[in-house]
Amino acid sequence: MKKDEVIELLKERIKELRDDNNRLLDQIDDLIKEVSSLKEALLQKGESLSKQQRLAKGLAKLVSNTSEQQQAPQSAISEEERQKTPVLTLADEQVWYLHPVGMELKIEQFRTFLSAMASFDEKPHVCIIDEAQTMMDPVANALLKTLEEPEGNVHFILITHDLDALLPTIISRGERFGFLPLSENDYDSFIHRRKDIHFPRGMDEKILFQLSEGNPGITLEVCDEGGSAQPESAMDFWETVTGSDRPFSTLSSMEFKERKDFLKMLRWILLVGRDIYVLAETGNPASLRCVTVAAREKRIAPFWQGEKGEEALLALKTAETAVARYINIKNIWDMILITLEHIQKGEKEWIR
Repeated sequence: MKKDEVIELLKERIKELRDDNNRLLDQIDDLIKEVSSLKEALLQKGESLSKQQRLAKGLAKLVSNTSEQQQAPQSAISEEERQKTPVLTLADEQVWYLHPVGMELKIEQFRTFLSAMASFDEKPHVCIIDEAQTMMDPVANALLKTLEEPEGNVHFILITHDLDALLPTIISRGERFGFLPLSENDYDSFIHRRKDIHFPRGMDEKILFQLSEGNPGITLEVCDEGGSAQPESAMDFWETVTGSDRPFSTLSSMEFKERKDFLKMLRWILLVGRDIYVLAETGNPASLRCVTVAAREKRIAPFWQGEKGEEALLALKTAETAVARYINIKNIWDMILITLEHIQKGEKEWIR
């Protein structure tokens, strides 16, 4: 080959490389935009599925290299419809979205995905598992087995607020991305952008920020479930356990219609209990979250100093885990009352 021909070939190759480089830079720009969208969606967890659909479509565009025009339009799905649909697929089944049905991710949902995975083509596929901490053992074990024998074109995204609830062997096979709570300025922007947020009685933007610690998902929960009543009810519980001679007799007759309602109440009891323990140990109200009941918390805090407060919170966290494991909630409630009554009385066999 002559020298001039070699030079021309090199020039063509350089041009091709430059074109490839420009395409890569464009893809990187798209990726940055989509990651920003993903971060916002995860921070605002609790929004309608239409937002999650837009996120999944954007993710599918990245992994499959398809354009928006090539994808079939997706209609918004209501929360009620979402709960009835155990598995959602988007972008010609390149993106799969699994979410809890009731309080747990069911093995049937994951088996549906595994069955489809066997016939996946060479295009990249993504499986988003929302609220991954709700996976029961069969689901977690099936996922672990899948991760141990990975398919090169299948990617899993697990979303959770409780990393400790996942199997260590699952965690070790993935890469962790943490999303921090919003700053106060970003939180203000979030509040003003949302038209569906109605402050519960006695609460304002500042109180909600303290209560949620900048977490939009918690904010939406509080506003949806009549948040002003929740700290009051939890405070009633703590005052009864602290001051009553027979708290079990007083509280054991309470009934709970659904497991999820019991879990919400238990988490509020934990939240108020955490405030009481902070006051008992430090006397500093600056870091309290349930400020609407701060005065009541302060009055009983001295009764929960030291080991008593630690053991009470540990018992409640153990109960929270038991709820997720589908142990009978009446038994869990009775055990909470019995345990906290003995701890408050200072009986050593109940304090580790």
